[in-house]
Amino acid sequence: MQIPPFARSRGFLASLLITVALAIPAPRAAHAAPLVAKPEVNAPVTVTDTGGGWTLDNGIVKAAISKGNGRMTSLVFHGVNTMAGGGYWEQTPQGGTATVTIDPAGNGGARAEVAVKGVTGGRGMDIEVRYALGRGDSGIYAYAVFSHPAAYGAMGEGESRYITKLNHDFNWISVDADRNLLECTPQDWGAGVVIHAKEQRILSTGYYKNSVEHKYSYNAVQYKIPAYGWSSTGDHIGVWFINPTTEYLSGGASKLELVCHYDANDNPDPIILDYWCAGHYAGGAGCNIPAGENWSKVIGPIFVYCNVVTEPEVPSQSDLATLAATAGNPTVPPAWHDNATALFQDALAQAKIEKAQWPYEWVNGVDYPHKQQRGSVTGQLVLDDPQAATTMLPHLTVGLAHPDYLSNARGYVQRSGNGNLITWDHDGNYYQFWTDGGGDGRFTITNVRPGTYTLHAFADGVLGEFAQAGITVTAGQSLDLGKIQWKPVRYGKQLWEIGYPDRTGGKFFKGDGANYWRWGWPVRYPLLFPNDITYTIGKSDYHKDWFFEQVPHGESTAWLNPAARDPANQPFGWMMTGTPGQDMWRTIGRGRATTWTIKFNMDDSSQGKATLRVALAGADGYGGLAVAVNGKSVGTIRTVATNALRYNTDKGVWREYTQAFDAGLLKPGENEMQLTVPAGDLTSGVVYDYLRLELAENH
Repeated sequence: MQIPPFARSRGFLASLLITVALAIPAPRAAHAAPLVAKPEVNAPVTVTDTGGGWTLDNGIVKAAISKGNGRMTSLVFHGVNTMAGGGYWEQTPQGGTATVTIDPAGNGGARAEVAVKGVTGGRGMDIEVRYALGRGDSGIYAYAVFSHPAAYGAMGEGESRYITKLNHDFNWISVDADRNLLECTPQDWGAGVVIHAKEQRILSTGYYKNSVEHKYSYNAVQYKIPAYGWSSTGDHIGVWFINPTTEYLSGGASKLELVCHYDANDNPDPIILDYWCAGHYAGGAGCNIPAGENWSKVIGPIFVYCNVVTEPEVPSQSDLATLAATAGNPTVPPAWHDNATALFQDALAQAKIEKAQWPYEWVNGVDYPHKQQRGSVTGQLVLDDPQAATTMLPHLTVGLAHPDYLSNARGYVQRSGNGNLITWDHDGNYYQFWTDGGGDGRFTITNVRPGTYTLHAFADGVLGEFAQAGITVTAGQSLDLGKIQWKPVRYGKQLWEIGYPDRTGGKFFKGDGANYWRWGWPVRYPLLFPNDITYTIGKSDYHKDWFFEQVPHGESTAWLNPAARDPANQPFGWMMTGTPGQDMWRTIGRGRATTWTIKFNMDDSSQGKATLRVALAGADGYGGLAVAVNGKSVGTIRTVATNALRYNTDKGVWREYTQAFDAGLLKPGENEMQLTVPAGDLTSGVVYDYLRLELAENH
């Protein structure tokens, strides 16, 4: 018999115990990995007009599209309608036209495409949404054209995305290697108690009871996740978003966004999101076009990919019994993990295929240059830093972005800390082109739209960013920049450092991929470091002795589940179940000021200027970070709030801060530097990337 998926059951524990007692198929051999089927159907594509919409069908997937609003109301794969709320763009075209833009009758059934365009300009722009289906495609392509004719008034779009809401059989979420896990059920979410914000609930039932489910736990850097989505432990089907490029997404190679989660309703749908502009994290990257400017941007095509495991592994009775026995901090059946991971890996493999095909030759009739109409840029960055331990540039990231520009935008853009200046990591108006370079500094950026750009680069181990303006790309041409000198900023001799710059807190304690995204580290910090942190240069180990975030020190343990074996470290089940109608955060959510001490030795007295350089992967609150040297205050670093702590991340919009002070405060022998986060909400404070002290002596 087939084991019913937990996502379909309200009383999952009772169902599980009954299921364990029944005969189930023997598990597949341990050495046999689940097999993901490749489509063998090669039927011609058809498009059928249903009056109010169209049905696109290629024998593998069948999609229904509404003519009225451009919504994909269903997507059927292997006999299953994968959709609940359907697929749609956040902005809906209204009062426009609905057309078949590629008729399969004219190309032998190779491809169909339909389009719905809103021409009212009521939001300050026009929107055309398109869906395309090709012969043999195991999924459907969705894209949109946003345009602003010069005759329109000013347009400001703070948030725009493509969304799919899946049916409730999808119960396994896959974002990356660490966030690839069984989800709670919609019923468990609905029965949960809100804590701190509507997106966060303490679960009182299910396999994650006494844990907080938070939709922001599943944020990710869009540039780093070529495929992401959900799968079903019952139907063994996956649905994924694949971005074949990130050129149309805002914020460049470091943009952090929501990608998968449950929506915030009491009976929520599993959703997949593709934001092309949004206000999350330090103001994010919005799209703001002034009156009189003729502008357009093509978002996508995004591939909504479907796959299936045809020979799934089956959980053993023992595995299911273990899951029941470990509810709260569950041990999930390996078979479910293997099936879901096979689907996820197949989606990642498909993403490589899509990337190789970009730009798609079949996209026509919109501002979308084909490969021969684009150019490329190549070169080699050469590090010029005598104090660097190596000239290698690990994890080099290089990109071309629109030059910085001034905007009259307000709201989210103002929160970025740059005033009206729009930099690449806050730009949603224009296309950006990023690539991974080699450790030797070599890079090639392909498929670039013609235009004039600024070249940007950052790499692990190098504090700061490289920038070179005036890079002009010509259609059909390859521009070789040759060797490019990169001389990072130095304020003097380096005295010490903690960690290394890589724009994340991942190298510090609990900042690693297995931990940082789990809700509640500011709550658990007092258990991990009851006496706060004293870090001795040359003796302490930043991997375990430096926490990735510095927050107020909570003094309440009302949150602590007494049944938890290791509440400071276990992934789930360490919270007390909340009381309906009461927000526990009012009791536990504030803490005293937290001071961390750095101890270091100096051989001699010093004269001149010392500079503390602090690279932050994020911050929250407006109290800043107070700095003292040997008991004397030298100033407060005023941080830009980015929601990194509130929204569970060790990375975000990166920023470097400096605090200079009189080097005469340093003395021969042992010195101390104190860093203090003021009392306040536990999700205020900073997320560290790197710290360095430099000294420029007077001679």
